[in-house]
Amino acid sequence: MLDYRDVKCLTKMLKVVSVTAIKKTIFLCGPMRGVDRKLSLEWRKKTTKILSPKFIVIHAMRGRELKETFLDYRAAVARDISDIKDADILLVNDTFENVSMIGTSMEIFFAYSLHKPVIIFGNAHEKDYWLNYHSHCRLKDLNEACKVLGSLFS
Repeated sequence: MLDYRDVKCLTKMLKVVSVTAIKKTIFLCGPMRGVDRKLSLEWRKKTTKILSPKFIVIHAMRGRELKETFLDYRAAVARDISDIKDADILLVNDTFENVSMIGTSMEIFFAYSLHKPVIIFGNAHEKDYWLNYHSHCRLKDLNEACKVLGSLFS
């Protein structure tokens, strides 16, 4: 038989589950090759801080903040693919010029092919027709992107 404390605990748990269940998951996508690790992590941390009250935020650098931890690059790709499958939305940072966007482009195409909303901020590659075709909107900066995400998906 449940007593008052059990009911109170269950009520708290249900509130947490119901709030978590309605939060959408955003995968943060952006170049890593050719970008200083600190800079690559900085925007991801900032974005997580802004969005985490309304969304679950995941990114490719988690667990790899200080150094590369995957012994085989294929494990990193496999985890990214899994994360994109689990995510509801892809948020892409396109503010770094003269860097490789190969992995980022692959992630964008993969998310797009799964019918996930792809939102890009920045204009470093604004004339890249593959990026533009496989995205749903391009915004000027992170703040604008966070506002749009909040108004459309939370």
